[in-house]
Amino acid sequence: MTTNKKGRKITCQVKPHNGMYPFIQSLKQNKVYIIKLFTSKSGATFTILEKDLHIVRRVRKQYKIPIHFSRPDAKQIIQFEWTIIIGLLGFIILPYLCSLFLWQISIEDVSDERKVKLERELQDLHVGERKIMDSLATDSEIRQVLLANNHDLSWIHIKRSGSKMKITSVPAPVIIREQIDQQKPSNLVAFRRGIITHYDLRSGERLISINETANKGDVLVTGVLKKGEKDVIVGAEGQVFADFWLETSFQIPTKIVYDKFSSEQVKILQISPSWKEFKKEQNSENFTELIKSVFRIERNTIVQRSILPVSEQWIQEAFLPMLRMRTASSLSPKGRIMDEKILHMTWSNDKVKGNVLYYLNDNIASKSPIHQGD
Repeated sequence: MTTNKKGRKITCQVKPHNGMYPFIQSLKQNKVYIIKLFTSKSGATFTILEKDLHIVRRVRKQYKIPIHFSRPDAKQIIQFEWTIIIGLLGFIILPYLCSLFLWQISIEDVSDERKVKLERELQDLHVGERKIMDSLATDSEIRQVLLANNHDLSWIHIKRSGSKMKITSVPAPVIIREQIDQQKPSNLVAFRRGIITHYDLRSGERLISINETANKGDVLVTGVLKKGEKDVIVGAEGQVFADFWLETSFQIPTKIVYDKFSSEQVKILQISPSWKEFKKEQNSENFTELIKSVFRIERNTIVQRSILPVSEQWIQEAFLPMLRMRTASSLSPKGRIMDEKILHMTWSNDKVKGNVLYYLNDNIASKSPIHQGD
């Protein structure tokens, strides 16, 4: 094994020829360094350095002697040179340096407007392409901000794969309250108490004025219209919106145990086992495995078990926004939360219990079939 290309050895095989001995003498006169010269009836064999190869070829043409050149190290698959080593290091270091940056962000959402909005919110968080991974906000921080700014989403999936980040939004489910047969004429009846704010009707006649209080079970819109002395059944269709209070309770542990991303361990140049096998037996299979080990970059994510003590500040800043989103997901598409306040919280050894009061505006009407007799 040699590190200098000009110092490599080349074996020369000369068949019997009348000018063989003058040819060898001429090589010596031209200061060609000849190693291990053997002569026999089948010709001569000797070894030279590669730097003298052009001299041997020139002298051979003068004497018109056929020579077969070969390398004694032809079975050695890989030749180590500084240029090769530098090239291999470049192939290893450059991908590693590139992996330190975020190169692609993709957002999946059913609405193009929402995609643009999420992109702006990511820019406000300084999460963008061609930025160092370690400088980016954590997944939990990104998710918390996006959910706080988009109350109609129930969750944000964040997946990081190498230098790519994929964000997928999950819309809050739409609650369908009207489960009865849509073909039967019906009245609209209040299924909860509330102050009427506005109507959104397609048919029917209002029975309760705006800003009046409707109690549970009151008929809000009738589907029976008076036409002279006759009753015409047309059915009531639409929604009736009212303001009302909704109380919800929660119970959470005083300490939350979760897995936290600690660090990422990157292993490069893990070639020691493959190199030992290659030195033991230099064949194509071991050489292929050696090359794979040179270019292989192993990434191991280290996760640390963490404990978060629950405090009033954490409940206000992290838990209540999630509870608000869960409440919003139970409303109709046009329903909204107008106000909220904590009624009380009690702390025990391992539990926190509390009640939250929400001031809502939503549809309070459900269909009640009109009985038409036999």
